[in-house]
Amino acid sequence: MPSDETRALISAERAEELSEAIDACARCGYCKTGCPTHPFGGGFEAASPRAKVHFLKEQREGAAEITPEWVDRIFQCSSCERCVEVCQTDIPLVEVWEEARAALVRLGLGPMPAHKKMREFVEARNNPYNEPTEQRARWMQPHHQPTPRAEVLVFAGCTASYRMPAMIQTGVTILQRQGIPFVYAGAEEVCCASPFLRTGQTAVADRLMGSNVDLVERLGVKRIVTACAGCSKTLKKDYPGWARARGRPWGVEVVHFAELYARLIQEGRIGFTRSVQKKVTYHDPCHLGRSQRIFDEPRAILRAIPGIELVEMENHREESRCCGAGGGVKAGYPAMAAQIARDRVREAIDTGAEVLVTMCPFCQTSFGQAIQDMGAPIRLAGVDELLLEAAG
Repeated sequence: MPSDETRALISAERAEELSEAIDACARCGYCKTGCPTHPFGGGFEAASPRAKVHFLKEQREGAAEITPEWVDRIFQCSSCERCVEVCQTDIPLVEVWEEARAALVRLGLGPMPAHKKMREFVEARNNPYNEPTEQRARWMQPHHQPTPRAEVLVFAGCTASYRMPAMIQTGVTILQRQGIPFVYAGAEEVCCASPFLRTGQTAVADRLMGSNVDLVERLGVKRIVTACAGCSKTLKKDYPGWARARGRPWGVEVVHFAELYARLIQEGRIGFTRSVQKKVTYHDPCHLGRSQRIFDEPRAILRAIPGIELVEMENHREESRCCGAGGGVKAGYPAMAAQIARDRVREAIDTGAEVLVTMCPFCQTSFGQAIQDMGAPIRLAGVDELLLEAAG
């Protein structure tokens, strides 16, 4: 039997709420069919979301031991929220996994080695890529001109800053064309904390969130815009609760660039001077689509661009398949993440599209590698890239 300490995979603060959710599981199995990581469990039921829920229930009651295999299964989740979408009893499953991961970290049973390395990097340089802090603004182009004070803060995020800068570069270019003043904090901006919240490393997440809340308070901004779906989700969903629990102010509006572009097009502020003759298919990033319900805006942008033909993949919108990059899976289980990405690329190819488009730099990183490894006959682009091309 496990000790009293190891029974607490669901913390005391959330025990009642999440225990009720765990008890509500009907074991229907809907969560199993859409889970992107379940197929990598060797065909065993133990790798399914409902099995993990059952384990947590038994473990809470002292009827199950925490083994290395179960630790591994708890961390094999991309936080894509597909299980949440199909759950018949509305269990906040991703919150349950994240709570369990945090408990495993507190008990010294997690996270995965790659996640620990990310923590070392962010503790040293405020980003999980171990890139120089002073080079966080290297994505900026000569014509990008932030102002000392403005209502809008551009939050670039780590992946856009150091790996896939195109989306944030386009966003800032459009802000300037629209005459929208913006502030950018450069090296003062730190990781949004998403990779650490998702992998249960709450202590370092707490520091990062506190630093960004301090920054927003000091700058006095009213709105944050970002190109990263993970940053957007975290700033929208996690920061308000963090601030409320600590009596800190967090009254800012968080906007993903997809929302901003769609609004500007609807208002007639973005016009098009070129036709972009391309057949495209759109991938819904998990943290943009299911997490924030931003499904219509990217499609509205694409349909507004002259010459674009949009064809949908079999699994799209709420049923979109994961790119494999989220929840620490790409870092902790790279082979699994790569296969998930390749499967999604094949689904895009099956539409006959020339271009696979998305609105998340993390998804772009994942698909870019997959397309290269496969020698796939499809190009990768951001929705923003096609928007800027059409706008001349």
